[in-house]
Amino acid sequence: MPAESENQRSQERSYVSVRFRLRGKRKIYRFLNELAGANRYLWNAALAQCRKDYAETGKSKTARNSLYNWYKQHKDTEAPWLSKYPVALTRTGLQGLSVAYREFFMQPERGHPKFKKKGKAKKTFAVEISSSPIKQNGYFRLKQGLFAKMMDYDRINRYSNPVPKSARIFEDRGKWYITVAYEVDALEYQADGIGVGVDRNIRQVADSTGQMHHLTDVERLEKRIKNLQRRQAKRKKGSCKYRKTKKTIARHKRKIANIRRNDHRHIARDITNCSTLVLLEALKTKGMTAGAKGTVETPGKNVKQKAGLNRGILGTAWSILEGYLGERGFVHKINPAYTSQTCSKCGYMDAKNRVSQAVFRCQRCEHFTNADMNAALNIRASGMASFNGSGAYVRPVLAERKPAIGHRVMKEQLTPYC
Repeated sequence: MPAESENQRSQERSYVSVRFRLRGKRKIYRFLNELAGANRYLWNAALAQCRKDYAETGKSKTARNSLYNWYKQHKDTEAPWLSKYPVALTRTGLQGLSVAYREFFMQPERGHPKFKKKGKAKKTFAVEISSSPIKQNGYFRLKQGLFAKMMDYDRINRYSNPVPKSARIFEDRGKWYITVAYEVDALEYQADGIGVGVDRNIRQVADSTGQMHHLTDVERLEKRIKNLQRRQAKRKKGSCKYRKTKKTIARHKRKIANIRRNDHRHIARDITNCSTLVLLEALKTKGMTAGAKGTVETPGKNVKQKAGLNRGILGTAWSILEGYLGERGFVHKINPAYTSQTCSKCGYMDAKNRVSQAVFRCQRCEHFTNADMNAALNIRASGMASFNGSGAYVRPVLAERKPAIGHRVMKEQLTPYC
């Protein structure tokens, strides 16, 4: 296990994001839905005003302060109903519109900001922390006299000197959450020179130490979701049975997401216990999961098989694993070209080396091994060759916590598999 205390550098401040679930009475959820609708309305109204100004004068004011001034005037003249909602929970969406316009001006290929359609747009809005809505007892103040409980708020006490900087409230599969970004005490560490190559595949992860990390099988839940979706398609849209089936589907999807998140957290811990230098492939998931439907003139091939592959890639959630690895160590990415076709023993590269999805046999030296293990070794070799030795990463300082009564854990006795 790498000794992080020996590689410690200096005291710093870092950011951590903590997600809390919001709980309360029915009027709290009703008010959250209203706030999400108000933010969506302001986004569409401000976007329409910007497009109108550009069409008439050739210019549009998209800066944050300009949009804030428009918000005040619009609320007084055209939308007085916005006055019953706190300013700190409504106008924050205009800041996101300003950022979207700035990114559009810098990179026009990203596309012009689009309108948000009711029923399809995600229910989310930012929160201004300057108004101090988060209370010490773990309650979030939505407005005067209305508070939402932040579940498991004591989790923030594990960090040293947490200071909230920004927050965002959103709905995820029927439940309301708040993600708060805290600035906490942190220490900078230097990654060791051991290095672990990681090959990410569908529902499994292989590393260069010879370990294969399998994700939890959720086929039963996925099959249940398909059956529920067929049942929902037969219901009348908007009926009680339609909404009930929709909630059941959301509950199953939420369960799958929690299982995947928990799997990747454990996998990241096991990998970084061997080395804090993690070597990954620079995968472009967006391009890999592009549709193969094609057009009427040139239809695609194996469309159904490609759709299944895309679901598998997105369901594995590679980015979540990468995020957990980045929290516990330094991640160095390499070019993924030919890592699965090159022999890790003799270096011979040939497409025929990959006999099947799981079997690798070198056509030159007859080296026989698992294809993912072979790719992980190639990733490590390529990553160590391109690594310049300056892999610094920052980890938050954890406050000392007393162990639970009846539990004694000797950390120095725990030895990783590597």
